[in-house]
Parts: sequence; structure tokens; C-alpha cells
Amino acid sequence: MVIDDVHVADTFSKRALAYLRPRLQGLPVVIALGASPGYLATDEVTLPEIAGAHPRRIDLDGLDVATIAQLTDRDPGRCHELTGGNPYLLQALLREEGEGSAAVGEMIGMRLREYSGAAEVARSAAVLDADAGLDLLSALTGFDALPAVDTLVRLGVLADTDPLTFRHPFVRNSILADMPVAVRSAAHARAAKLLFESDAPGERVAEHVLKARSVRLPWAVGLLREVGGVEHLERALEEHLSEEDRLSIEVELGHAEHLRDNKLGRDRVRDALMRCEDPQLAANVALSLIQRMCTGSDAHFAVSLAIMVIARLLPEDRDLVWNLVCTTYLLAANRDARMANCAGKYFDDLVGELPQNPDLQRARSALLAVGNARSGDSSADAVGHALEALEGGWVDVFGESHLFTFLVPVLGDDPEHSNRLWLTHSTAPVAHDPHLRRGMLSMIARACAFHNNGDLARAYTFLTPPVSTGNLDCPSVLLATAKLAEVCIEMGQFDEAAPLVTADGELLQHINVVYARGRLKLASCHAEGALEDLLEAGRRLASREMPNPALMPWRHHAVRAYLALGNRDDAARLAHEELDLAKRWGSPRVVGTALMSVGISTDDVDVLVDAEQVLTATPHRLLHAQSLYWLGHHLRRKGRTDAAAPHLRRAFELARQLSAHPLAKLAGDEVHGEDEQVQGLTKQENRVARMAAQGLTNRQIAETLHLTRRTVELHLSSAYRKLAITGRAELVAALWS
Repeated sequence: MVIDDVHVADTFSKRALAYLRPRLQGLPVVIALGASPGYLATDEVTLPEIAGAHPRRIDLDGLDVATIAQLTDRDPGRCHELTGGNPYLLQALLREEGEGSAAVGEMIGMRLREYSGAAEVARSAAVLDADAGLDLLSALTGFDALPAVDTLVRLGVLADTDPLTFRHPFVRNSILADMPVAVRSAAHARAAKLLFESDAPGERVAEHVLKARSVRLPWAVGLLREVGGVEHLERALEEHLSEEDRLSIEVELGHAEHLRDNKLGRDRVRDALMRCEDPQLAANVALSLIQRMCTGSDAHFAVSLAIMVIARLLPEDRDLVWNLVCTTYLLAANRDARMANCAGKYFDDLVGELPQNPDLQRARSALLAVGNARSGDSSADAVGHALEALEGGWVDVFGESHLFTFLVPVLGDDPEHSNRLWLTHSTAPVAHDPHLRRGMLSMIARACAFHNNGDLARAYTFLTPPVSTGNLDCPSVLLATAKLAEVCIEMGQFDEAAPLVTADGELLQHINVVYARGRLKLASCHAEGALEDLLEAGRRLASREMPNPALMPWRHHAVRAYLALGNRDDAARLAHEELDLAKRWGSPRVVGTALMSVGISTDDVDVLVDAEQVLTATPHRLLHAQSLYWLGHHLRRKGRTDAAAPHLRRAFELARQLSAHPLAKLAGDEVHGEDEQVQGLTKQENRVARMAAQGLTNRQIAETLHLTRRTVELHLSSAYRKLAITGRAELVAALWS
């Protein structure tokens, strides 16, 4: 006997089944009861009384994907995802064009009416979808949703998850399809407000606002603009707006469309600005848009917009014109070398005119600081102009990535100046960069200050959040990524640094990435590849007329790469070039680094002493530790072991304090001597391997240890075999481990 849907049978039938079962025992009769799980026993006869204490339970699974494929031409995987293979739901799905059925939704509503509040909670859960937490469900329904949730989970309508989800997406879609459009829109509007008041992420709130088309939500306009997608801005335009807000949103919408389709977006922006009867309003809206632009396709668009709106302004709008030209210049100067050089034509005009607005005068001072930093003329002048710019509250140009990239190294010699930079950015009213949350530029500035001071652990902590956005189209994220790679290299985390230095392109900040990639290769004993990347960084800076070593000390590391390849002449030439430029700039950090380059390339201990004395008086502890190491290393190579020991010991202690593990390893090895046998290597293999890890060529090792080059090669091959590595690229990590 097969009795289906026994859970909805009448009382008399249930009583009859309960009477029959014990009287059929021992007879060749099978009773199969079909029941949906979760239905509560509200009758005088319960299911256990009918089935007995120990029935054999068979749970029916849905049809699998292969079986569904035999029944329909539609995507069987998607059909299974929606229905779980439930035959009833699958049949209903195949009858419909979409992914929900109003008829099924109506049937579910009727089934749930006998359970108090269940239908209302199911509707609310369908509206909230991934946001269906118990508190929001109760707020949306207006009563305690917990008992109804328990019922819906037991009935298999909702899955037993947190937050709650529907067991089958088709059921949710069907419940929504059964709701009148106005009712559904009103529910989404209430859900949006509840989520907004609970500080939910803007994207989640905006999803509900988009679905509340027939309800006016003026409070949501700012949120939709902040999210900034095309559909969000189109929804914002449906609200009652002022002329200024409507123009601003239309322009923002045009820019969002421009990122998808250049022509469509540009036409919308130009039409909106030309329709505006107030030229000042049009110019201010265009300025606001240009300030937020940062992608590769934005610069040409920004130039054309600036030209268009400036043409409509009057002579008395001189400050507004200056601001537009300045902002457009900073955007264009951040692009490829050709566009940066074209934009540079406006620089002299900008600094040659003194705006009347005090904030614009500070913006001009910031430009003067950038000019000094580009040419490398005078650190004192650059810092003076930068501090003039920072004297006061927030100025919009501070949010431009081009300006920020220059101010970081300009102010990096003095912790107090670096603090002023990040404090200024911490007061920014909004996140200037659309890819970064508010305060992220301040975090990058703080991280760079910690990096300059050698506090690697704190620099790492502050750089990780901006980099975690992963948007490498953003110049600020690129800069943070390159800086984080440098920190990882100095901490010995080479595997973590490797994926951070893969990006390349035409932005100014891509040069920072190429430079960091060269440093990683050098640290990994891949001197040839390191030299190639470091020289490429130098070529790109030269094409932009940026010789200043304060911006990027690529020559210092290229000198080490040359030495590792045995090219001492080119190393010395580049080191002296760096020293000449460093003296012209004049900051202790840059001069001390250049003196180190000259000292290690010429093997001149006196110059290395000068480098250490310059850097010891600065807050740059990691650079000081490096100068101590190189001084001690070269003293040791000249046989002056006693003189070398205190420098190496101090370098080891400093490097260990700063978490600069590779440097601590090198200094520590020299402090403790190279004769200690490590990991099965012989004494001579140990010495040769460690010298190779320090970047010395086979010839240099042979000269220092009075061996033939062939003997050095044999010792290295034996060390590689014992360490289970394939070459120099893995030597540092193997010795460190």
C-alpha cells in the first residue's frame, strides 16, 4: 500500500492507518508512507503513531544533472541549481520562461497560511535574500520572526544557514513573482532603509534601492552616487533633484559609461555640460569629475573637458580656470612619458601665476615642491614649498596621486614632516580616489614614513589594507603595492613580494613597480634580471626628466647588480653619477645612500665611513644598518677583523630590531664568522656559499679566498646539491632557512 502526502490526510484516515499497521504485522504487506518533512503534528494522530517506532526511512533526492539534461534543452546545471532536482519544482520551472513561477509562489503562500507568520516571513526573506538575518526579518515583518523561521526551516522552505537562505532559489523567485510590483518595491525600500540604518555596506543597500523603482527615496541619492555604477546613477536621476545635483549625477553617469564605452560616455558628459546655462556651475562640476578621474583612458577626456568649460568662463573666473588647469595637469602628468611631457608645458604657466584664493596659493606651493623634486635641484626648497602647502586644512590637489607620489619622498627625511602629510590626508572630507576608502592615502603616507624610518613591521601593517583592494588600475594602489613589495623584500618575504611586482604599464607609479621588481631579483641573486629592471626604471625616469635619486634610489641597487656581475667600472661610474645628483639635492638620506654606492663600488673604506657618519645622524635606521654592514664587510675583506666587528655587530642588532631578516642574516654570519658548518656544508663550501649570497661574483670570491674560479664553481655546485637547490636564485632563501 502506498499512501502519499500522508501529512495532509484527514483525521479519520490517519486513525484508520494507525489501527491497521499493528494488525498487518507478519503478513506480506508493505506500507509506504510519503510525507514532506517538517509538518507539525497538530492532529490527534501523529506520524510516528502511524509508522511505528522504527520505520525504515528513505530520503528522496532530486534528479541529478544528467537526468535533467534528458528532459530539457535548457541548461541542466542551472536547472539543478534552481530546483535541486525536485521534480515538482523542475516541472514548474520548465513551464516558465524565467526562473520563478507566480503559480508556485501562490501555492506556497496557501500552504503556509496554516502556520502563524510563516507566509510573511517567507516573503520578507525573499526580499532580503542574502541579508535575511533574524533581526532584519523581525524588523521587516513587524513581529518576532523566530517561531516562523523554525517552521520554515523544518518545512524545507528555508535552509538551515546563517544568514538564512532559501533551500531552492526557484522557491524564492516564485515567492517574489507572486508579490505585486508595488508591494515588492515597498518591501525593498523598507529593507534598504533598515540596512542603511544598520551601517551595512553601500553596495548591499544599493541593491535594494535599485529594486524599489516605484518608491521615492531621496535619502539614497548620496549612497547611489558613492557606489557609482551606471545603474545606480540612473536610479539616482529618478529622484527629485536640484539643478546642480542633476548635472553632477549626469556627468558622473557619463564618466561611468565612458569607462565602458568611450564615445557614449563622452557624449553624455559634453551634452550635459553644454546644456547647463551657468558656465561656473558647469566648470565646477567638470572640476569635481576631473579630480576623481584616475584610469588610463581618463587623461585625454579630462583635457577635452577642461578646454570646453574654460572657453565659457569670463576673465573674473581666473582662479577657477587656474584650478581646472592645475587639476588637469596633475592627471595628465601621471600618464605615459609623452603625455606627461605635453602636460609639462602648462607647469610654467601655473607657477608663474599667483591665484588670489589662499587654498589655490597652497596648491601652487605644492606644484613648486613637485617641480623641485622632479629636477632634483634643492631638497630645502622642495621641503619649504611642501610645508607651505600643508600649512592649513585639506586642499583638493593633495588627493591627486601624481602630487602624492612626489610629496612622499620630498618629506621623507624628517618624521615630523611626514606626520604632517598623513595628518593632512586624514582630514580629507571624502576619499579622493574612487578606488580607495576614506583615509587610505593617509595610511599609505604613514606606511612610507615608517618604511623610511626602518620600522618594517608597522609599514607592512599600514600598506596591506590599500593593497588588498587589488585594483591595479588605480595609481595610489599601484604605489602602495610597490612600497609593500619593497617592505617584503627587506623582511625576507620574497614569495609574498613576487606577485606584487608583476604589473606594468604607462603610469608614473608603474616605475615604482619595475624598481621593486629589480630589487626582488637582486635579493634573490638574479643579478642580470635585476640590472635590466633597475636600468629600465632609470630610463623611464629619464624620459620624464626626473633625475633626482630621492624619488627612487635605483642607481644604488644597480651598482650592486653590476658588482654581482663583475662589472666594477660601470658600477663606479653609476655610483659617482648618483653622488653628484645626491649632493645637488642635499638631503642626508640621499647623500648617505650615494656614498654607500661609491664605497662598495670602489672598495673605499673611507667613503663607507663617511656614509655611516652621514646616516647615523638621521632617523633612517635601516639605511644606517646597511651602511654599518657594508663598512664592516669591507673592513673584514681587507683583513681588519677587529675594526669590522663592532660595525657588523651593530648592523646585526639594528637589522634584527627592524625585522630586516636578510640583512640580519648577512651581518650575523659575518659577526659569528664563516667557519661554522651549516646544513652539512664543509667550511669552505659555507664560506663560498655565503659570499655568493651576498652578491659577489665567482671571480671576486676566488680573489678574496685565493682560490681558482674552477674551485669556487665546484664548491658552489656541491653546496647547491647539499641544499637541494638549483642555483643562486634560491641560495639566500636556502641559507636563511
